Amino acid sequence: MSSNFLNAADKFNLIYVEQQGCIYCEIWDEELSAIYPKTDEGNFAPLVRVDISEYEEKIEFVNPVVFTPTFILTKNLREIARIEGYIGDDLFWGMLEVVLKRETNFDEDLIKVNE
Repeated sequence: MSSNFLNAADKFNLIYVEQQGCIYCEIWDEELSAIYPKTDEGNFAPLVRVDISEYEEKIEFVNPVVFTPTFILTKNLREIARIEGYIGDDLFWGMLEVVLKRETNFDEDLIKVNE
């Protein structure tokens, strides 16, 4: 198991399932990959990149990934929510915010950090 996955235990992560040649993965990488780790969302749920051919053997209790990119929110490497596809940064951030607020204590942690 890679060090990214060893470090992912006991916290939330956003697993980024990608594949070579995926134009939408390339666009996400160009637009957001450098920004994501610097955001509140990125600090709360760090990104872990996985090729589509390897994700099933690295993450427990996942449903099949059909589209790339797919972003899987995990806790202790167990899937709790996902976002499929990428069609722009506004929609991505909006969907991620909804998922984090619905499935985690993201709002409470963010308030504590900003106080």
